[in-house]
Amino acid sequence: MNTVDIANLVDGVLIGDGTIEITGTAKIETAQNNELSFISNSKYEKFLTTSQCGAVIIGDTLNTSSLTPLPPAIIKVSDPYISFIIAMEKLQPPNEVFLPNIHKTAIIPESSKIGESCSIGANVVVGENCTIGNNVVIRPNCVIESNSSIGSNTLIYANVSIREKSLIGERVILHSGVVIGADGFGFLPQKDGSYKKVPQLGRVVIEDDVEIGANSCIDRATLGDTLIKKGTKIDNLVQIAHNVIIGEHTVIAGQTGISGSSKIGNFVKIAGAVGIVGHIQIGNNISIGAKSLVTNDLRKEGETYWGFPAKEARRVKRIEASMRNLPEAIKTIFELEKTVASLKEKIALNRNPRTERQPKSNYNSYSSGYTNYNK
Repeated sequence: MNTVDIANLVDGVLIGDGTIEITGTAKIETAQNNELSFISNSKYEKFLTTSQCGAVIIGDTLNTSSLTPLPPAIIKVSDPYISFIIAMEKLQPPNEVFLPNIHKTAIIPESSKIGESCSIGANVVVGENCTIGNNVVIRPNCVIESNSSIGSNTLIYANVSIREKSLIGERVILHSGVVIGADGFGFLPQKDGSYKKVPQLGRVVIEDDVEIGANSCIDRATLGDTLIKKGTKIDNLVQIAHNVIIGEHTVIAGQTGISGSSKIGNFVKIAGAVGIVGHIQIGNNISIGAKSLVTNDLRKEGETYWGFPAKEARRVKRIEASMRNLPEAIKTIFELEKTVASLKEKIALNRNPRTERQPKSNYNSYSSGYTNYNK
């Protein structure tokens, strides 16, 4: 593709040479004269005058009039990152090609239905009464237990376990090590101190266009469903407990844990290592900062929460600023306490001037003499 084609593809404005042939993509720091790069973060603008790239995609608000030298071709767009991804997909399509095939070591019972053009790898085990849609890819060593359903065009990488009665939608991606439908963590304490396991009789339902990262676990419901709604993206090493509901197009970063029966809204952004206690609700369009602990409902749409426990981010920043000044504040308080004590002492003396002129010892001496005089 030449730079004119790329500009047309991303609806951008081309400045410079439109005949340059672009064969790949690279970072702005390392790109060569036949590669396309991009800048979406102001921290990387400094590389614009040193980059060897053939073309670069930048924001339409970035002023380049005073910058020199510039790459031979510049493409201005409203969103450089998205535009670069679109161009990258065209220039460098994914290398993975899965040809329709069922490996001879796969175990598939007659009661299960396999759609057209599926690719099923070595040592895959499919349980009874399962349904697998068209164009599904299941990589080696996966286990899909009985009465489960997998929608068309879903990609399941190696070593994924899908427990019984799980429902997986279309165009879902499950990365290696994912466990769908493990028992929820339910145990009742008994009088003797032991624990009785609570039967986990529900299922997991994952809607269309969901992606779940490596070694993440989605537990089945105790009763009813654990539900991951359409378009949601879950990172590696995420734990989602029984009966949790995750809304549409929500993103959850790694090492986050969501306790049982919590409800997460649509378009929520949860950063890494967040802990969410059970039986709470998080509203739509809410962001939660990294390593936060959510202990109460968060319902204010569009708000960002952060901290331990999670509070409005603006409030947390004020608290953090106060904490940085705490040593000086404590010193000031001690000095004020000394001043107040000194003032109190002076006020007390002013209220009793006689005490100051005649010490108690002199008064006693005088009283003693007075008594002797009367005798």
